[in-house]
Amino acid sequence: MFVNKKNEKNQDQQRSFNLIATGTDINGNIMTSGDLRIDGRIAGDVSCTAKLIIGENGIVVGNIHCKSGEVSGTVEGRIIAIENLQLNQTATIKGDIESVHFIVESGATITGHCSTNKSLESTNRLPEVKLIDYEKAEAIAE
Repeated sequence: MFVNKKNEKNQDQQRSFNLIATGTDINGNIMTSGDLRIDGRIAGDVSCTAKLIIGENGIVVGNIHCKSGEVSGTVEGRIIAIENLQLNQTATIKGDIESVHFIVESGATITGHCSTNKSLESTNRLPEVKLIDYEKAEAIAE
């Protein structure tokens, strides 16, 4: 049969998984559309449009912007997670955190401000706006 190469390419991008292994040091920014697991050290900003996992030995010195994330290692910088962010008991965060849903296990360390913000959710959704029209009430005399 016929194969649509464009759809096949999009499926490969959606399934991609990237690994920064233990012992790997990267100086510079990282951008990926696939899932990313960091067990090494990154000095730079990380942008991930899928799931980001920072293992127990993982260190990021820079800002993080991801769709969802799970942190067990160390982050020195701001974290913005569009959907979910989970900080496991071994996580150490030095910076501000902003996410729609936020889970913190007992033992995680945070030095910074944390906020949950529903406006981070997908920009594809239009905000619900309700217009209320009312008339000034008048007394009716009988």
